[in-house]
Amino acid sequence: MITLKVFSFFIVVLFETSSTSAVSAERIPRQTVVTKQGAAVLFYASYQGSLRDIEYNPIIFNDVVVNLGSAYSNATGMFTAPVDGIYQFVFAAQLCRGDHNNVWGFMLKGVRKMACHAQVSGTDTTLNTCFLMQELKKGDKVSVKQFPGSCAWASTTSRTITFSGVLLASEGVSMLGVKYVNSCPLPGQSSRLVLSDSTVLRAALLSVVMSLLMCWLLCD
Repeated sequence: MITLKVFSFFIVVLFETSSTSAVSAERIPRQTVVTKQGAAVLFYASYQGSLRDIEYNPIIFNDVVVNLGSAYSNATGMFTAPVDGIYQFVFAAQLCRGDHNNVWGFMLKGVRKMACHAQVSGTDTTLNTCFLMQELKKGDKVSVKQFPGSCAWASTTSRTITFSGVLLASEGVSMLGVKYVNSCPLPGQSSRLVLSDSTVLRAALLSVVMSLLMCWLLCD
């Protein structure tokens, strides 16, 4: 009887191992999809020098530090979306001292999507930072425009005028590497893997079999 129980226990362990492998096998393709849909898209570039009072459309950030995916051009100052998806962009500028009407804008296909406004007075200065999250289609172009009257400064080493961006999600797949039910869940929302019905059924059957076996081993 003891031999039979031990044999039964090993059969269940084998079944559990097989089920676990099956679940892993079903998850791997979903994670691999992220890589197949496109590699990381990420750039960070800075402007060397001062942007004083006149219009720059676009600002050409000529010092490219990072450009994964080669979507940003330091010849044109344009970011071109390589794939459909949700992107986040950041523009930062160290304001000049004195009275200036500082206005910059994120431009999408030549149209301003967001205005970034900041002012200081006297000898004060501060770093102004603006964010834009936008769903783009492949080929959409994003840039930063400086409006007349604005002033920002940077040196060749300070990198205090910068433009950066990153692809957050594409085709419902987060670039973090896990497929979510929502394409871009908000902070605090629960995220969950999409599992097939067969995976859920196997897990439920395994739980029942393990419970029955434990009762048999303990009650005899």
